[in-house]
Amino acid sequence: MLDYLMDIVTPKSDGGVQMSQYQCSFYSLRPKQVDFDATWKSIENSIKRIMKLQPLERRVWDYNFYDIYSLCVAIPEPLSERLYGKTKECLEVHVTELYQAINSANDSDLLNTYCQLWNVYYRGALCVHNLFGYLNKQYIKIKRCTEIEGGYGAYSQYLTQKDVKEIGLLAMEIWRKKLIDPMEKRLVGHVLSAIAADREGRNNIPVDTVRGVIMSFVQVDDVDGMREVLDKSLSNLPQNYDTYREMFEKKFLQTTTEYYTVLSNKLLSELSCSQYMESVITRIEEENERSVRFLHKSSHEKVIKLCQDVMVDAHKERLYAVCHEYIEGECMTDLHNMYRILKPINSGLSVVIREFQNFVKKIGLEIVKDMHGDNIPQQFVENVLQVYNRFSSMVTKVYYDDGDFVGALDKALQAVVNYRDDPRQAPKASERLARYTDTLLRKSGKGLSDGELDTKLTQAIIIFRYIEDKDIFQKFYSKMLANRLITNASLSKDAEESMINKLKQACGFEFTSKLSRMFTDVGLSHELTDKFVSHCAVSNVTLNVQMAVLILQAGAWPLSAPSSTPTSGVDGKDSTTAVQVTGFIVPPVLLPSIEHFERYYQASHNGRKLTWLFNLASVEVKLHYLDKMYQVTMSVHQLAILLCFETRDSVTLSYIEKATGLSDELLSRNARALVDSGILIMVKKEVNEANEVALNLMLTSKRLRFKVLVPQLQRHAEKEAEHVNITAQQDRKYYMECTIVRIMKTRKVLKHAALVNEVIEQTKSRFTPDVNFIKKNIESLIEKLYIQRTDQNDEYQYLA
Repeated sequence: MLDYLMDIVTPKSDGGVQMSQYQCSFYSLRPKQVDFDATWKSIENSIKRIMKLQPLERRVWDYNFYDIYSLCVAIPEPLSERLYGKTKECLEVHVTELYQAINSANDSDLLNTYCQLWNVYYRGALCVHNLFGYLNKQYIKIKRCTEIEGGYGAYSQYLTQKDVKEIGLLAMEIWRKKLIDPMEKRLVGHVLSAIAADREGRNNIPVDTVRGVIMSFVQVDDVDGMREVLDKSLSNLPQNYDTYREMFEKKFLQTTTEYYTVLSNKLLSELSCSQYMESVITRIEEENERSVRFLHKSSHEKVIKLCQDVMVDAHKERLYAVCHEYIEGECMTDLHNMYRILKPINSGLSVVIREFQNFVKKIGLEIVKDMHGDNIPQQFVENVLQVYNRFSSMVTKVYYDDGDFVGALDKALQAVVNYRDDPRQAPKASERLARYTDTLLRKSGKGLSDGELDTKLTQAIIIFRYIEDKDIFQKFYSKMLANRLITNASLSKDAEESMINKLKQACGFEFTSKLSRMFTDVGLSHELTDKFVSHCAVSNVTLNVQMAVLILQAGAWPLSAPSSTPTSGVDGKDSTTAVQVTGFIVPPVLLPSIEHFERYYQASHNGRKLTWLFNLASVEVKLHYLDKMYQVTMSVHQLAILLCFETRDSVTLSYIEKATGLSDELLSRNARALVDSGILIMVKKEVNEANEVALNLMLTSKRLRFKVLVPQLQRHAEKEAEHVNITAQQDRKYYMECTIVRIMKTRKVLKHAALVNEVIEQTKSRFTPDVNFIKKNIESLIEKLYIQRTDQNDEYQYLA
């Protein structure tokens, strides 16, 4: 006697199945002669009971399992094929009986009867399949042309064989052929009617019943249940939905299309577009929920896509017709609904995106063009921010920050920020933004808290990101930063560094490297001044004028002076600022201190050349010739003019010009500043060489300390902006050439179009290059023998 453990599936009283493991005893597993008719009778009785989910004793199950084994290994020849045929015949008889029962049911009870009998049949088929485990594994396996393990193609070939199927799959095939196919029209018709009634809110058939019938069309193809249950290794294979798709899904989608076609036309004739969109959203949500309740998951997306095509895509021109009106009126709810229903449609939002972009651009240009008065930079920034905040909020609330709408907003604002009345004019946005930030970062600015200042600087960066000519902004900003640092007009070091960090995050380290070096120079200069003062004290050197010196690197500071000639340090490196004002006669009172400092600096920095920028220097002068002593801060040029009055009360402008060496423009501006402050008196209003200027001996002021300001002439500001743009164009040429050489050195050989695209990509963080400008620089590099054309005219090669 042989003892072994065996796992089997037995039916439960509640219609389910359960796995049992227990010890079974059989006399022998050796092949023997078997009486087929007697053995089959026992097996057939068990099949009939199992298919009805009637209780079956374990002892009987075990004997039947052994009987099936005995028939498969019987001698003199196995009886597997005969067993398979009888089993098939038994199942066909059973399904025929079920067909008669279902077909005789009245219409109101048809789906319920079908669903109940199917559920019993399906679970019974699963149990019978387990009972015939040995037949499935041996006989059917041998009958297959190729092992299932050979892949899905072999398995599909097996599934299509007419005579050889595993018992569970055979039961499904019999149900489909003997029951579903003959009743297809009646069954599907009742299912579609039930779903149609559900749409109208009058369905009396339980959802589980309708879904059960629909899912039977899936299960007979062994999609969701049988294959996974019978063979876990096959559960990841492509699933077959032929019966479900051909018998039910196609008809369902067709009737759904017809229903919503009629409904959408009816709604459009009765409702406004706003109401129609709300109705569409509601209907699609309902249909989605309905498909989840009734249909197989493979149909869910198809149903929603169908509804969108019929109710939205077919009528999108009607929606586009009111799109402009909704955007102009900023109808948030309607625009949001339009976005929701058009978003799934292929290119459905293209018109909405275009209308949104055009509207933002229109509003922005209207506001930017309507700027008047003196404070244009502040108006420019505040107006652009107003547009940005208004429509970025709309993008967030209405369009959920959709990338296409964010991009449309960016393009519109870029057009607004970089707008020019005349395309031939130099860009204004860079200068305006630089002047706005200069106002924020000056001590004379509005009294803002640290948080408020940081917020405004962050807002400035928002606009900065839209500027195309960032290199021009860099030049304006660096000039204004230099002025703040030299004149000690910076609000705070933290605020300046915060702005530089924001610029670095936006454009990278290279963009702000010179700005950082300017800060470094100022810090080192303070240390150097302290060391010089200590040196003078130790060396018993008495300076007639105490001074603080800023040592500024020529390569980092954007400094220039009228009538100047640039030079460079002896060692050729970035050394001290190399700009010397020619012709200016330094006041003798300053010379001893200057000479002492030069000797001290050269002693510790051999090989460097100091060039003094007196046009940027300032002094503090005490006026003792009046009733009160006044302390006045003025420029060195103004001091030179004032010292002309040490021995006389009035002089002519021609005398001052000879004594100071100042140009006509500088003399006129600085003399006018001294007159406006009350220190000097102009005898005649006209400024000419013969006109006399007198010392104002009757000067009175409420303030004992004040500063003489040089008026900023509009003509001078325009000239400065023009100079910035000219130098920017020169710098662009060098930068462009370096970029092209760097690309070609890496790529060696490159097509013209590819080179142009890479150049644009690498330079867009600084400026937006013109294609013609790129071509000119390519030609220039060809002439300089950095690159050459290959045999193909549109291709370049790098020359080492």
